[in-house]
Amino acid sequence: MRFRSARPRLAATALLTMAVLPISGPPGAAGPTPEPPEAQTVRIPLHDVATTRAAVREVHSEKAFELVGFTWRGPAPDRIEVRTRTSEGWSSWTPLEAEEGGSEPMWTGRSNDVQVRADEHGQDVTDRLQFIGIDPGEQAASPKASTPVAGAPPVVTRAQWGADESKMTWPVERTTTKAAVVHHTAGTNGYTCGESAKIVRGIYQYHAVELGWGDIGYHALVDKCGTVFEGRTGGLAGETIGGHVRGFNDHTFGISMMGNYDGVTPASQMIRSVANVAAWKLKTKGVPAEGTTRLVSKAPQGSKYPAGTEVTLPTIFGHRDAAHTACPGKRGYDQLGAIRSQASEAQRSTQP
Repeated sequence: MRFRSARPRLAATALLTMAVLPISGPPGAAGPTPEPPEAQTVRIPLHDVATTRAAVREVHSEKAFELVGFTWRGPAPDRIEVRTRTSEGWSSWTPLEAEEGGSEPMWTGRSNDVQVRADEHGQDVTDRLQFIGIDPGEQAASPKASTPVAGAPPVVTRAQWGADESKMTWPVERTTTKAAVVHHTAGTNGYTCGESAKIVRGIYQYHAVELGWGDIGYHALVDKCGTVFEGRTGGLAGETIGGHVRGFNDHTFGISMMGNYDGVTPASQMIRSVANVAAWKLKTKGVPAEGTTRLVSKAPQGSKYPAGTEVTLPTIFGHRDAAHTACPGKRGYDQLGAIRSQASEAQRSTQP
């Protein structure tokens, strides 16, 4: 999602209720909602960390983490690369895209050590960065997808994946969906589908708390097994603005494929689920999956489309179509034709 994702547009309004509330769980679910797992965050300023070699800083955390990111003040670095230590040694270097104030997050699996290098115009700027390491906590049992919204594909709700709603501080804003935007979360593909809920909790903690967005940026996330997770508050049951594509958060529905799809092709079950979610959401607003739409950019100066620019885009498009980013990765982007085709087929085969 590269963070990559745009910072949500905040409004000085009270939280909206009713249709924009999170989906609480399957209809008729019995018993109280379990307490969400407690996410733990480690924050270490890199200016306090010794440089082990030219432009490389090594961070050791006494508390283990499973997802990492970096925040800063001022301009974003031109380059950020990170690797973690495993039982087999150091992993390969992975680039993280940078946005205003923070990098994209990366799922690492359990680790205590990370190395990072970052530069701007060829100069080391690691001393400006702060390391963020997140342990999303464990659930008693793996959540199961249900169908809490009539006609929607099965989804793991916020309550089911363990969203701590006390951290949802974003003033909810309404919108009308005109297009779906496909992302990838980047990081690693080496996760098990049993870890997917933890990854979503980690991204939520990073977006909502560490980047200060107040909620997760995407409306929906899909893992490599094709399981769909509810993201943004009210994003499925209602029409709410997300925080996933700078300048075009209004009128778009953000779906993120969990993993890095630059050099790896998304699994067929992931593509099918992305297509089904996009087909359903667009159909609720009468939008054809293989059509086009016109959107007006609200992006700041320096973005791909300056504020006020009217852009014609497919009703299912990739993040890179609207922003300077590699998201959803080359192989992910190559699957947009298949996603549109399958979504169009799904729209034709379902009742209005």
